[in-house]
Amino acid sequence: MGKFRLRKLVVKEVFLLLFLCLMFTGCAKNQREPLTADNLTGRKVGVMIGYSSDYILSQPQYGLDIYRYDYYSDMTLALRFNRVDAIATEMDEAYVFCRMQPEFEIGLVVEEQLEYAYLFSADRPELLEQFNQFIRDFRETEEYADILRRVEASADAPFQAKKVENTVTTDRVLKVAAYDGWEPISYINNLTGEWEGGDVELITHFANSLGAKLELIDMSWDQMVIELTTGLVDLLLSPESLLMAKDLEMSGNIVMSDWVFLKDIVLIVNKEEN
Repeated sequence: MGKFRLRKLVVKEVFLLLFLCLMFTGCAKNQREPLTADNLTGRKVGVMIGYSSDYILSQPQYGLDIYRYDYYSDMTLALRFNRVDAIATEMDEAYVFCRMQPEFEIGLVVEEQLEYAYLFSADRPELLEQFNQFIRDFRETEEYADILRRVEASADAPFQAKKVENTVTTDRVLKVAAYDGWEPISYINNLTGEWEGGDVELITHFANSLGAKLELIDMSWDQMVIELTTGLVDLLLSPESLLMAKDLEMSGNIVMSDWVFLKDIVLIVNKEEN
């Protein structure tokens, strides 16, 4: 009877050891060579499904092993526990991501200065034309340059938002789908309950150029696309790479504007491994 109990105890210990190995293998520090443009082939890279980084880095020339996630939290945990070698974001997101989670850092810039634009309803061609004229002019202003400077500064401190008053002179309403929690792009200030972010400021300037009331509506990406294709909102305050234009516009319900920002796509890695 004692031998039987001992055997059961040993078996339990073995299973416990195996379980712990499976659970914590990812936590061990792996000495990997730093990421470079020449050693990307086969690297496991996490992306948010359907985002520009997913669309671009899935192309065969990069040779990456892409892991797609629905939530940033899942993607972050995958990186923290070494289930992926890196995660991909745009540089403006990476500034805030690495500031708030200092165990991570930008390991490599994969693509530089890609053109990012807003998505408009195809049923509003006159609005698209008005925005395209606006953004071509606005890119030459000090207000635009100031937004870029403050976005870059968000790598070291919280984004310093500037209040842009919405000056309404007509009965017109500009309905814009926006995504909360996306510093320094678009987010709701927890203290004031007001929208802030570089894109929020820019689109407020556009609404003012129309003399329109700006209505920002918090939505998930899936909701945004549905609301835009059915014409319930005028545009998405969620810039995407113009490299996606052909596929996004294929349905005939969506059109992309002229470029709004130039963005880098970067890979974020665990700091201690590089």
